Amino acid sequence: MLRLIVAMPEDGLRGAKSRWDELSAGAWVDHIEICTLSADKAANDNLVTSLAGSLDALVYVSQHLTSASVARFNIVRFKKHELIEQIEDWLDGKNLNWRTRSRRECAKTPYRSIPPDEWVSQFFKVDPVLGRRAGAALLAQLRIASAADLASYFDDLPAVDQNAFFLGADPHSGDMSLVGVLSANIDNNVLHDSRRLPVMKKQHQVRLFCDGSWSGGETLRRVHCLFKACDKKSHALHSSQRLDVRLGFITDVAEKRIARDLEKLVQEKVVNEGAVRVTCPEGNRFSVLGAKSGQKGLAFQNLALLRYVDADEKALRKLCKSIGDQILPDKPLGTNDIASCIGFWYSLPAAMLPLFIIDGADVVGADGVVFKWRALLRSKHTTTGLVDDPLHHCASCPLADRSAAVQPTDVGCSTATIEASE
Repeated sequence: MLRLIVAMPEDGLRGAKSRWDELSAGAWVDHIEICTLSADKAANDNLVTSLAGSLDALVYVSQHLTSASVARFNIVRFKKHELIEQIEDWLDGKNLNWRTRSRRECAKTPYRSIPPDEWVSQFFKVDPVLGRRAGAALLAQLRIASAADLASYFDDLPAVDQNAFFLGADPHSGDMSLVGVLSANIDNNVLHDSRRLPVMKKQHQVRLFCDGSWSGGETLRRVHCLFKACDKKSHALHSSQRLDVRLGFITDVAEKRIARDLEKLVQEKVVNEGAVRVTCPEGNRFSVLGAKSGQKGLAFQNLALLRYVDADEKALRKLCKSIGDQILPDKPLGTNDIASCIGFWYSLPAAMLPLFIIDGADVVGADGVVFKWRALLRSKHTTTGLVDDPLHHCASCPLADRSAAVQPTDVGCSTATIEASE
Protein backbone atom coordinates (compact mmCIF):
# COMPACT_ATOMS: atom_id res chain seq x y z
CA MET A 1 0.00 0.00 0.00
CA LEU A 2 1.31 3.46 -0.91
CA ARG A 3 2.27 5.45 2.18
CA LEU A 4 2.04 9.21 2.27
CA ILE A 5 4.72 10.86 4.37
CA VAL A 6 4.25 14.54 5.15
CA ALA A 7 7.29 16.55 6.21
CA MET A 8 6.37 20.00 7.51
CA PRO A 9 7.25 22.40 10.36
CA GLU A 10 5.77 22.01 13.83
CA ASP A 11 3.91 25.30 13.65
CA GLY A 12 0.62 24.83 11.88
CA LEU A 13 0.69 21.07 12.38
CA ARG A 14 -1.97 21.11 15.08
CA GLY A 15 -4.40 22.98 12.86
CA ALA A 16 -3.64 20.70 9.92
CA LYS A 17 -4.26 17.56 11.97
CA SER A 18 -7.54 18.98 13.21
CA ARG A 19 -8.59 19.65 9.62
CA TRP A 20 -7.62 16.14 8.50
CA ASP A 21 -9.50 14.71 11.46
CA GLU A 22 -12.64 16.55 10.42
CA LEU A 23 -12.32 15.51 6.78
CA SER A 24 -11.56 11.83 7.37
CA ALA A 25 -13.17 11.19 10.78
CA GLY A 26 -9.68 10.47 12.08
CA ALA A 27 -8.96 7.79 9.47
CA TRP A 28 -5.94 9.70 8.14
CA VAL A 29 -3.70 8.47 10.99
CA ASP A 30 -3.63 5.00 9.44
CA HIS A 31 -2.50 6.36 6.07
CA ILE A 32 -0.28 9.39 6.69
CA GLU A 33 3.03 9.53 8.54
CA ILE A 34 4.07 12.93 9.91
CA CYS A 35 7.69 14.10 10.19
CA THR A 36 8.59 17.55 11.48
CA LEU A 37 11.13 19.78 9.79
CA SER A 38 13.55 22.13 11.52
CA ALA A 39 15.03 25.44 10.36
CA ASP A 40 18.14 23.57 9.11
CA LYS A 41 17.63 22.97 5.37
CA ALA A 42 20.59 20.61 5.02
CA ALA A 43 19.30 18.40 7.84
CA ASN A 44 15.82 18.51 6.34
CA ASP A 45 17.16 17.49 2.93
CA ASN A 46 18.89 14.46 4.44
CA LEU A 47 15.74 13.51 6.39
CA VAL A 48 13.46 13.77 3.37
CA THR A 49 15.86 11.80 1.17
CA SER A 50 15.98 8.98 3.72
CA LEU A 51 12.18 8.97 4.05
CA ALA A 52 11.80 8.52 0.30
CA GLY A 53 14.07 5.48 0.21
CA SER A 54 11.15 3.05 0.20
CA LEU A 55 9.46 2.42 -3.16
CA ASP A 56 6.01 2.45 -1.55
CA ALA A 57 6.50 5.92 -0.06
CA LEU A 58 5.27 9.24 -1.44
CA VAL A 59 6.70 12.25 0.36
CA TYR A 60 5.08 15.69 0.45
CA VAL A 61 7.37 18.37 1.89
CA SER A 62 7.33 22.06 2.72
CA GLN A 63 9.10 23.91 -0.06
CA HIS A 64 10.54 26.74 2.04
CA LEU A 65 12.38 24.35 4.38
CA THR A 66 13.98 22.09 1.76
CA SER A 67 16.26 22.52 -1.24
CA ALA A 68 14.99 22.15 -4.80
CA SER A 69 17.59 19.43 -5.34
CA VAL A 70 15.69 16.92 -3.17
CA ALA A 71 12.75 16.74 -5.57
CA ARG A 72 12.37 13.42 -7.37
CA PHE A 73 9.60 11.09 -8.59
CA ASN A 74 8.36 10.38 -5.06
CA ILE A 75 9.32 13.64 -3.32
CA VAL A 76 7.08 16.60 -4.08
CA ARG A 77 7.69 20.09 -2.69
CA PHE A 78 4.77 22.46 -2.05
CA LYS A 79 4.22 25.93 -0.73
CA LYS A 80 2.55 25.98 2.68
CA HIS A 81 -1.05 26.53 1.51
CA GLU A 82 -0.56 24.15 -1.42
CA LEU A 83 0.74 21.42 0.88
CA ILE A 84 -2.43 21.39 2.98
CA GLU A 85 -4.62 21.40 -0.13
CA GLN A 86 -2.66 18.57 -1.74
CA ILE A 87 -2.97 16.40 1.36
CA GLU A 88 -6.72 16.99 1.42
CA ASP A 89 -6.90 16.04 -2.26
CA TRP A 90 -4.87 12.90 -1.51
CA LEU A 91 -7.29 11.92 1.26
CA ASP A 92 -10.21 12.44 -1.08
CA GLY A 93 -8.51 10.42 -3.80
CA LYS A 94 -8.14 7.53 -1.36
CA ASN A 95 -11.86 7.78 -0.55
CA LEU A 96 -11.02 8.86 3.01
CA ASN A 97 -13.08 12.06 2.96
CA TRP A 98 -16.30 10.89 4.61
CA ARG A 99 -18.48 13.49 2.88
CA THR A 100 -17.38 12.77 -0.67
CA ARG A 101 -17.18 9.05 0.10
CA SER A 102 -20.81 9.05 1.20
CA ARG A 103 -21.91 10.87 -1.94
CA ARG A 104 -19.95 8.50 -4.18
CA GLU A 105 -21.24 5.37 -2.50
CA CYS A 106 -24.86 6.56 -2.47
CA ALA A 107 -24.58 7.52 -6.14
CA LYS A 108 -23.91 3.85 -7.00
CA THR A 109 -27.47 2.96 -5.98
CA PRO A 110 -31.00 3.67 -7.23
CA TYR A 111 -32.06 4.54 -3.67
CA ARG A 112 -33.01 8.00 -2.53
CA SER A 113 -30.43 9.45 -0.18
CA ILE A 114 -29.93 12.53 1.95
CA PRO A 115 -26.80 14.72 2.12
CA PRO A 116 -24.14 13.38 4.49
CA ASP A 117 -24.13 16.44 6.76
CA GLU A 118 -27.91 16.25 7.07
CA TRP A 119 -27.72 12.61 8.12
CA VAL A 120 -24.89 13.31 10.57
CA SER A 121 -26.83 16.20 12.13
CA GLN A 122 -29.32 13.67 13.51
CA PHE A 123 -26.61 12.18 15.71
CA PHE A 124 -25.94 15.67 17.06
CA LYS A 125 -29.60 15.90 18.11
CA VAL A 126 -29.17 12.73 20.17
CA ASP A 127 -25.69 13.51 21.53
CA PRO A 128 -24.46 17.11 21.06
CA VAL A 129 -20.96 16.16 22.24
CA LEU A 130 -20.15 13.01 20.26
CA GLY A 131 -22.92 12.93 17.68
CA ARG A 132 -21.34 14.59 14.66
CA ARG A 133 -18.13 12.62 15.03
CA ALA A 134 -20.09 9.38 15.43
CA GLY A 135 -22.08 9.94 12.23
CA ALA A 136 -18.92 10.87 10.33
CA ALA A 137 -17.14 7.73 11.58
CA LEU A 138 -19.95 5.58 10.20
CA LEU A 139 -20.00 7.31 6.81
CA ALA A 140 -16.23 6.85 6.63
CA GLN A 141 -16.97 3.11 6.48
CA LEU A 142 -19.93 3.13 4.08
CA ARG A 143 -19.37 0.77 1.17
CA ILE A 144 -21.72 -0.06 -1.68
CA ALA A 145 -20.84 -2.98 -3.95
CA SER A 146 -21.61 -1.96 -7.53
CA ALA A 147 -22.35 -4.20 -10.50
CA ALA A 148 -18.70 -3.93 -11.52
CA ASP A 149 -17.61 -4.91 -8.01
CA LEU A 150 -19.81 -8.01 -8.04
CA ALA A 151 -18.52 -8.96 -11.48
CA SER A 152 -14.94 -8.75 -10.21
CA TYR A 153 -15.77 -10.91 -7.17
CA PHE A 154 -17.01 -13.66 -9.50
CA ASP A 155 -14.27 -13.37 -12.10
CA ASP A 156 -11.27 -15.57 -12.90
CA LEU A 157 -12.53 -18.71 -11.13
CA PRO A 158 -11.67 -22.34 -11.98
CA ALA A 159 -13.95 -23.82 -14.63
CA VAL A 160 -17.00 -25.83 -13.57
CA ASP A 161 -19.60 -27.74 -15.56
CA GLN A 162 -22.65 -25.71 -14.52
CA ASN A 163 -23.37 -22.46 -12.67
CA ALA A 164 -26.43 -21.72 -10.55
CA PHE A 165 -28.20 -18.79 -8.93
CA PHE A 166 -31.24 -18.49 -6.68
CA LEU A 167 -34.36 -16.49 -7.39
CA GLY A 168 -35.98 -16.35 -3.98
CA ALA A 169 -39.59 -16.25 -2.88
CA ASP A 170 -39.46 -12.46 -2.52
CA PRO A 171 -41.43 -11.09 -5.53
CA HIS A 172 -38.92 -8.26 -5.89
CA SER A 173 -35.80 -10.16 -4.92
CA GLY A 174 -32.49 -8.39 -5.37
CA ASP A 175 -31.14 -11.68 -6.68
CA MET A 176 -32.60 -10.73 -10.04
CA SER A 177 -29.98 -7.99 -10.29
CA LEU A 178 -27.27 -10.48 -9.44
CA VAL A 179 -28.45 -12.65 -12.34
CA GLY A 180 -27.82 -9.74 -14.71
CA VAL A 181 -24.19 -9.57 -13.61
CA LEU A 182 -23.74 -13.32 -13.99
CA SER A 183 -25.43 -13.54 -17.39
CA ALA A 184 -23.14 -10.79 -18.71
CA ASN A 185 -20.01 -12.69 -17.71
CA ILE A 186 -20.82 -16.42 -17.83
CA ASP A 187 -21.75 -18.59 -20.81
CA ASN A 188 -25.54 -18.58 -20.56
CA ASN A 189 -25.66 -22.21 -21.72
CA VAL A 190 -24.17 -23.25 -18.38
CA LEU A 191 -25.91 -20.68 -16.18
CA HIS A 192 -29.22 -21.71 -14.61
CA ASP A 193 -31.87 -20.90 -12.07
CA SER A 194 -31.24 -23.39 -9.24
CA ARG A 195 -34.67 -24.90 -9.96
CA ARG A 196 -33.77 -25.56 -13.60
CA LEU A 197 -30.42 -27.33 -13.46
CA PRO A 198 -29.97 -29.91 -16.24
CA VAL A 199 -29.29 -33.60 -15.81
CA MET A 200 -25.65 -34.04 -14.84
CA LYS A 201 -23.20 -36.82 -14.18
CA LYS A 202 -22.07 -37.36 -10.61
CA GLN A 203 -18.59 -36.06 -11.42
CA HIS A 204 -19.93 -32.76 -12.78
CA GLN A 205 -19.12 -29.71 -10.68
CA VAL A 206 -21.53 -26.87 -9.98
CA ARG A 207 -20.88 -23.35 -8.74
CA LEU A 208 -23.54 -21.45 -6.80
CA PHE A 209 -23.26 -17.65 -6.71
CA CYS A 210 -24.53 -15.56 -3.79
CA ASP A 211 -23.76 -11.92 -2.99
CA GLY A 212 -22.99 -12.29 0.70
CA SER A 213 -23.28 -14.44 3.80
CA TRP A 214 -23.41 -12.40 6.99
CA SER A 215 -24.80 -14.92 9.48
CA GLY A 216 -24.70 -18.08 7.35
CA GLY A 217 -28.27 -19.30 7.66
CA GLU A 218 -29.57 -18.37 4.21
CA THR A 219 -26.47 -19.67 2.44
CA LEU A 220 -26.67 -23.06 4.13
CA ARG A 221 -30.39 -23.34 3.39
CA ARG A 222 -29.68 -22.69 -0.28
CA VAL A 223 -27.00 -25.37 -0.30
CA HIS A 224 -29.37 -27.82 1.36
CA CYS A 225 -32.09 -26.97 -1.16
CA LEU A 226 -29.80 -27.77 -4.10
CA PHE A 227 -29.26 -31.30 -2.78
CA LYS A 228 -32.93 -31.89 -1.95
CA ALA A 229 -35.15 -33.39 -4.66
CA CYS A 230 -38.64 -31.90 -4.94
CA ASP A 231 -41.36 -31.09 -7.45
CA LYS A 232 -40.31 -27.42 -7.60
CA LYS A 233 -37.00 -28.11 -9.32
CA SER A 234 -36.04 -30.13 -12.37
CA HIS A 235 -33.04 -31.86 -10.80
CA ALA A 236 -31.28 -31.96 -7.44
CA LEU A 237 -27.56 -32.49 -6.97
CA HIS A 238 -26.27 -35.93 -6.08
CA SER A 239 -24.72 -36.17 -2.62
CA SER A 240 -21.30 -36.83 -4.15
CA GLN A 241 -21.35 -33.88 -6.55
CA ARG A 242 -18.90 -31.06 -5.97
CA LEU A 243 -20.56 -27.72 -5.17
CA ASP A 244 -18.50 -24.54 -5.03
CA VAL A 245 -20.30 -21.68 -3.31
CA ARG A 246 -18.89 -18.31 -4.37
CA LEU A 247 -19.78 -15.38 -2.15
CA GLY A 248 -19.08 -11.69 -2.59
CA PHE A 249 -18.64 -11.29 1.18
CA ILE A 250 -18.58 -13.56 4.21
CA THR A 251 -18.12 -13.16 7.96
CA ASP A 252 -16.38 -15.58 10.27
CA VAL A 253 -19.72 -16.05 12.04
CA ALA A 254 -21.30 -17.22 8.79
CA GLU A 255 -18.29 -19.38 7.99
CA LYS A 256 -18.51 -21.22 11.31
CA ARG A 257 -22.25 -21.71 11.07
CA ILE A 258 -22.03 -23.04 7.52
CA ALA A 259 -19.27 -25.48 8.53
CA ARG A 260 -21.26 -26.65 11.57
CA ASP A 261 -24.51 -27.14 9.66
CA LEU A 262 -22.73 -28.76 6.71
CA GLU A 263 -21.43 -31.38 9.11
CA LYS A 264 -25.03 -32.16 10.04
CA LEU A 265 -25.91 -32.60 6.37
CA VAL A 266 -22.95 -34.96 6.02
CA GLN A 267 -24.16 -37.00 8.99
CA GLU A 268 -27.64 -37.11 7.45
CA LYS A 269 -26.03 -38.30 4.18
CA VAL A 270 -27.44 -35.34 2.25
CA VAL A 271 -23.94 -34.43 1.03
CA ASN A 272 -20.61 -36.21 1.10
CA GLU A 273 -17.73 -35.03 3.24
CA GLY A 274 -15.82 -32.31 1.37
CA ALA A 275 -18.38 -32.01 -1.42
CA VAL A 276 -19.17 -28.36 -0.62
CA ARG A 277 -16.57 -25.60 -0.63
CA VAL A 278 -17.26 -21.96 0.22
CA THR A 279 -15.00 -19.14 -1.02
CA CYS A 280 -14.98 -15.36 -1.28
CA PRO A 281 -12.56 -12.78 -2.71
CA GLU A 282 -9.45 -11.92 -0.76
CA GLY A 283 -10.16 -9.00 1.54
CA ASN A 284 -13.91 -9.65 1.71
CA ARG A 285 -13.86 -11.98 4.71
CA PHE A 286 -14.60 -10.19 7.96
CA SER A 287 -14.39 -11.04 11.65
CA VAL A 288 -17.48 -9.84 13.50
CA LEU A 289 -15.53 -9.50 16.75
CA GLY A 290 -12.80 -6.89 16.40
CA ALA A 291 -9.35 -8.30 17.14
CA LYS A 292 -8.08 -4.92 18.38
CA SER A 293 -11.25 -3.23 19.63
CA GLY A 294 -12.68 -6.34 21.26
CA GLN A 295 -16.15 -5.18 20.20
CA LYS A 296 -18.79 -7.10 18.28
CA GLY A 297 -19.88 -5.46 15.03
CA LEU A 298 -18.07 -4.60 11.81
CA ALA A 299 -18.60 -0.86 12.32
CA PHE A 300 -16.74 -0.88 15.65
CA GLN A 301 -13.29 -2.20 14.78
CA ASN A 302 -11.26 0.63 13.28
CA LEU A 303 -9.41 2.11 16.25
CA ALA A 304 -8.63 5.39 14.47
CA LEU A 305 -12.34 6.01 13.90
CA LEU A 306 -13.34 4.86 17.38
CA ARG A 307 -10.78 7.17 19.01
CA TYR A 308 -11.86 10.06 16.80
CA VAL A 309 -15.37 9.74 18.22
CA ASP A 310 -14.21 9.59 21.85
CA ALA A 311 -11.39 8.48 24.12
CA ASP A 312 -13.78 5.74 25.22
CA GLU A 313 -13.49 3.32 22.29
CA LYS A 314 -16.91 1.87 23.11
CA ALA A 315 -18.70 5.21 22.76
CA LEU A 316 -19.60 4.77 19.08
CA ARG A 317 -21.19 1.38 19.66
CA LYS A 318 -23.11 2.64 22.69
CA LEU A 319 -24.55 5.56 20.74
CA CYS A 320 -25.47 3.40 17.73
CA LYS A 321 -27.11 0.89 20.06
CA SER A 322 -29.11 3.57 21.88
CA ILE A 323 -30.47 4.95 18.60
CA GLY A 324 -30.92 1.48 17.10
CA ASP A 325 -33.02 0.43 20.10
CA GLN A 326 -35.50 3.11 19.07
CA ILE A 327 -35.34 2.53 15.31
CA LEU A 328 -35.42 -1.28 15.21
CA PRO A 329 -35.64 -2.74 18.74
CA ASP A 330 -35.36 -6.38 17.62
CA LYS A 331 -32.16 -5.73 15.64
CA PRO A 332 -30.67 -2.44 16.89
CA LEU A 333 -27.28 -3.22 15.35
CA GLY A 334 -28.53 -5.31 12.43
CA THR A 335 -28.89 -9.08 12.23
CA ASN A 336 -26.97 -10.76 15.06
CA ASP A 337 -25.34 -7.41 15.93
CA ILE A 338 -23.19 -7.65 12.79
CA ALA A 339 -23.43 -3.86 12.36
CA SER A 340 -22.33 -3.88 8.74
CA CYS A 341 -21.76 -0.71 6.71
CA ILE A 342 -21.82 -2.67 3.43
CA GLY A 343 -24.73 -2.67 1.01
CA PHE A 344 -25.34 -3.58 -2.62
CA TRP A 345 -26.57 -1.36 -5.40
CA TYR A 346 -29.71 -3.52 -5.53
CA SER A 347 -30.10 -4.67 -1.92
CA LEU A 348 -29.75 -3.39 1.63
CA PRO A 349 -28.90 -6.41 3.80
CA ALA A 350 -30.55 -6.72 7.21
CA ALA A 351 -27.02 -7.06 8.64
CA MET A 352 -26.50 -3.34 7.94
CA LEU A 353 -26.87 -0.87 10.78
CA PRO A 354 -30.54 0.18 10.86
CA LEU A 355 -29.30 3.77 11.17
CA PHE A 356 -28.44 3.63 7.47
CA ILE A 357 -31.62 2.09 6.10
CA ILE A 358 -34.67 2.37 8.40
CA ASP A 359 -36.67 5.54 7.79
CA GLY A 360 -39.34 7.31 9.81
CA ALA A 361 -38.87 5.86 13.29
CA ASP A 362 -39.35 8.08 16.34
CA VAL A 363 -36.09 8.97 18.09
CA VAL A 364 -35.74 11.01 21.27
CA GLY A 365 -33.19 13.82 21.13
CA ALA A 366 -30.94 14.95 23.98
CA ASP A 367 -33.44 17.75 24.71
CA GLY A 368 -36.30 15.27 25.07
CA VAL A 369 -37.90 16.29 21.77
CA VAL A 370 -38.96 13.40 19.52
CA PHE A 371 -38.00 13.56 15.84
CA LYS A 372 -38.36 11.25 12.84
CA TRP A 373 -35.15 9.47 11.94
CA ARG A 374 -34.20 9.81 8.28
CA ALA A 375 -32.38 6.91 6.67
CA LEU A 376 -29.28 7.67 4.63
CA LEU A 377 -30.56 5.28 1.94
CA ARG A 378 -34.32 4.90 1.40
CA SER A 379 -35.75 2.01 -0.57
CA LYS A 380 -39.44 1.41 -1.31
CA HIS A 381 -38.63 -2.27 -0.91
CA THR A 382 -38.00 -1.46 2.74
CA THR A 383 -41.35 0.20 3.31
CA THR A 384 -43.65 -1.61 0.85
CA GLY A 385 -41.94 -4.98 0.30
CA LEU A 386 -44.47 -7.73 -0.41
CA VAL A 387 -44.81 -10.90 1.62
CA ASP A 388 -42.85 -13.81 0.13
CA ASP A 389 -44.67 -16.19 -2.20
CA PRO A 390 -45.44 -19.30 -0.09
CA LEU A 391 -45.74 -21.44 -3.24
CA HIS A 392 -42.24 -20.64 -4.48
CA HIS A 393 -40.65 -23.47 -2.47
CA CYS A 394 -41.90 -26.96 -1.75
CA ALA A 395 -43.43 -27.48 1.69
CA SER A 396 -40.38 -29.33 3.03
CA CYS A 397 -37.76 -27.06 1.44
CA PRO A 398 -35.08 -25.78 3.83
CA LEU A 399 -35.98 -22.31 2.55
CA ALA A 400 -39.73 -22.69 3.15
CA ASP A 401 -39.51 -21.70 6.80
CA ARG A 402 -37.97 -18.39 5.76
CA SER A 403 -40.70 -17.78 3.18
CA ALA A 404 -43.42 -18.36 5.75
CA ALA A 405 -41.70 -16.25 8.39
CA VAL A 406 -41.03 -13.12 6.35
CA GLN A 407 -43.72 -10.61 7.29
CA PRO A 408 -43.56 -6.80 7.24
CA THR A 409 -42.55 -5.41 10.60
CA ASP A 410 -43.89 -1.92 11.26
CA VAL A 411 -41.21 0.33 12.69
CA GLY A 412 -42.12 3.96 12.22
CA CYS A 413 -43.68 3.22 8.82
CA SER A 414 -40.77 0.93 7.99
CA THR A 415 -40.11 -2.76 7.62
CA ALA A 416 -37.11 -4.89 8.42
CA THR A 417 -37.77 -7.15 5.44
CA ILE A 418 -35.16 -5.52 3.28
CA GLU A 419 -32.62 -7.98 2.10
CA ALA A 420 -31.84 -10.19 -0.78
CA SER A 421 -28.73 -11.40 0.99
CA GLU A 422 -28.44 -12.29 4.65
